[in-house]
Amino acid sequence: MFKDKKEFEALFRQHYPATVLLAKKYVRDMDEARDVAQQVFIKLYEKRETIQIKSSLKSYLFQAVRNTALNLVKHHQTHTKHTENVKYLQPKTVDDIDHQMRYSELESQIHRLIAQLPEKCREIFKMNRFEHKKNKEIAEELGISIRTVETQISKALKFLRANLSPDLLTAFLLFLTFF
Repeated sequence: MFKDKKEFEALFRQHYPATVLLAKKYVRDMDEARDVAQQVFIKLYEKRETIQIKSSLKSYLFQAVRNTALNLVKHHQTHTKHTENVKYLQPKTVDDIDHQMRYSELESQIHRLIAQLPEKCREIFKMNRFEHKKNKEIAEELGISIRTVETQISKALKFLRANLSPDLLTAFLLFLTFF
């Protein structure tokens, strides 16, 4: 495929423009399209020693760009859906002020508790709940096992449940549904 950094750079220069254009067909934003293409090339470089390409390199790149772009679109759709659900929970009338205060209290209590988690546990939990990354993605990014990711998320949730005030526990469970 490529023997050294120079060959990789040549490969990048040759295929990058086409991968950006392909990504743009899916994400419809040039900056995001560039990000998608760059992510694909970064993964290719990181996995250069273990990757097995059974088709042509161009086919592999296009398929990887397509998959990455579709994952990003799916992520945006999920985020939009969750945002709409949260907006639904936001107060619309003066009668909902109590609801808003409880929501704000819950949010600040959760963030205070998250800050108390051990560093790695906190990082993994935030990647999962706030960046919406899957356990496998987190494991690959941090170079740890999926089981470790699952354990850390479970540990974080257990800590949060144990330390939330009882009157906010139900709201917390609802919060986890949307985030």
